[in-house]
Amino acid sequence: MLGEACALGAAMCWSMSLILFKSSDEVSPLAMNLFKNVVALLLLVVTMLALGLGVDRARPLEDWLRLAVSGILGIAVADTLTFMALRRLGAGLLAVVDTAYSPTMVCLGVLALGERLSGGFLLGGGLVLAGVLVAVLERPATVADVRERRFGIALGITGILVMGLGVILSKPVVERSHLVEVSAIRLAAGVAAQLIWVGLVPSHREALAILRPGPSWRRLGPAAFLSAYLSMLLWLGGFKWTSAATASVLNQLTTVFTIVLARIVLGEALSRRRAAGAFVAASGALLVLLGRG
Repeated sequence: MLGEACALGAAMCWSMSLILFKSSDEVSPLAMNLFKNVVALLLLVVTMLALGLGVDRARPLEDWLRLAVSGILGIAVADTLTFMALRRLGAGLLAVVDTAYSPTMVCLGVLALGERLSGGFLLGGGLVLAGVLVAVLERPATVADVRERRFGIALGITGILVMGLGVILSKPVVERSHLVEVSAIRLAAGVAAQLIWVGLVPSHREALAILRPGPSWRRLGPAAFLSAYLSMLLWLGGFKWTSAATASVLNQLTTVFTIVLARIVLGEALSRRRAAGAFVAASGALLVLLGRG
């Protein structure tokens, strides 16, 4: 059950960080992502030193390439796309888009890893997806917002697909590596790609200003710790110690957690529809957990 617990913990940490990121609209998505990744990389290096861990220099070249590409796709590209979508859609509609995460990961897990799904898992996964859809589905946008929302939805779905490819690519290496070490390598690849991109595109160099201490650090610091450090370790732990399909469905509870936190922290209304959706999704997650027992 360790993998399932990690997946649920990752969902909660990401939800808490999303609330903090949403309150930092003055920071560009690129700068926001760069900041959280640099902070997390520093924390992972300190963790490795504290644990006496080193880098596995005997790792085959194929594994290094898998980790590097996974980090570039899942950290540098996918997370930036997610922040761009958050800026255009807001947390509520982005949560609807994020329901594509589970079916995407399930399909990739079946196609790329040969994972098999039981009837109980399919029922539980279906309840999670149905619950989150019921919980966050909102009225259609006005005509003036349609184009912006469509672009935001496209960004969100693309980010999910790119993240999924990164996870599937790295899963074989993650399963036979130390979690902290492999997380640091993925982050280092993602940060390197971001710095190269910022250096090559003059209009994006202003993103480097986020690395200088400022008022925004009060919100971005805790958000970076929760999302790119703690949540990432738990997230990879879920994929290390359980199937990609199970981990992805439990990760999907991020949507429900976000609704609850938005109510508690931001004072957003919690309608009966959203409460019912949260209950259905939680029931589906329980079925997934029982099916793995």
